[in-house]
Amino acid sequence: MAYDLLARTASQRLGATVSALEAKRARVRTMLEPADALLSPMAGVSDLVFRAICRAHGADVTYCEFVSANGLLQGNQATLDLVELAKDEHPVGIQLFGSEPGVLAEAAVEAEKLEPDLIDINFGCPVKKVVKKNGGSALLCNVPLMEQIVRAVVAATRLPVTAKIRIGWSHDSLNHLEVTRMLEEAGVCAVTVHGRTRDQKFTGRADWSAIAQVKAVARVPIVGNGDVWTGEDFLRMKRETGCDAVMIARGAIGNPWIFGEVKAARRGLAWSPPTVGQVVDAIIDHLDREIALRGERNGILRMRRQMSNYLKGYPGVAELRRMVFELLQRGAIVEAFDRFRAEHGSQPLARPQRTLASAEAA
Repeated sequence: MAYDLLARTASQRLGATVSALEAKRARVRTMLEPADALLSPMAGVSDLVFRAICRAHGADVTYCEFVSANGLLQGNQATLDLVELAKDEHPVGIQLFGSEPGVLAEAAVEAEKLEPDLIDINFGCPVKKVVKKNGGSALLCNVPLMEQIVRAVVAATRLPVTAKIRIGWSHDSLNHLEVTRMLEEAGVCAVTVHGRTRDQKFTGRADWSAIAQVKAVARVPIVGNGDVWTGEDFLRMKRETGCDAVMIARGAIGNPWIFGEVKAARRGLAWSPPTVGQVVDAIIDHLDREIALRGERNGILRMRRQMSNYLKGYPGVAELRRMVFELLQRGAIVEAFDRFRAEHGSQPLARPQRTLASAEAA
């Protein structure tokens, strides 16, 4: 009798666990079904203001800049700033990186208090300072530890847990299928696959066929990532991989309009890129939002990198950039941009447009 009671209790607990996981997976599927494009978590780029701008242009799901699990637990103010969420910012994900299962589980509990819609685990970052700490894509070389991390985080939070991976450490050690199977069994609700290895970092061309391989065997939604620079690239990735959604990273840097371009491509509508004047308007709007959030000096300093992103590739902007970067007063910066707009405002986007072909040649 005692054995039967224990068996029934264990079975009930297992059933409850499975039901809870399926409920989480259903939430993520519902979140992704209407989604055209997601904004990737990018260090120094996808802050609170930029996420709001991308959302206004059509980003369906956004992610904070990825944060260290240790930094979050230590209450580091710089880390806390990275995971600041707007009250109306949904759906949104917080992405964590680290290498200790217990630390990541505790960090997920802290992140849950901020009320995101999901917790994402970073298994894809190729940056040396992250990899040296055995985080990001370094964990592709230690699948058992990756599994421990996922199971610990899934058990710690009531939120859906997702993961972002690369296809392997190198082309000699591709393990995207093995890793995806493990992630599913460990309880993730979706997997984002960047079609590059860690060795590639951001060079060469993303292997979309590897994303298609994952999608063909996965039981959870698959988000494709890598080399989506235009609306047409978005359509090709969806067509060639069958992925459930597309995550846009570098294609959105300085170019929040890409989300509008994706929406237009999805509907078969013509798309006109912004003029120089519209880009300047966007820069000033972005600047004003940063100042409102952080104060004039800190807002301007934070905005410098973003201004470079918006202007990158335009002919004749080197002098404008040099001038603006010496200024710490909003009025003086706006005057400089107004002069630039008066001279070039009606011109169409003049910087080279990245495409799969140009990315491959880069």
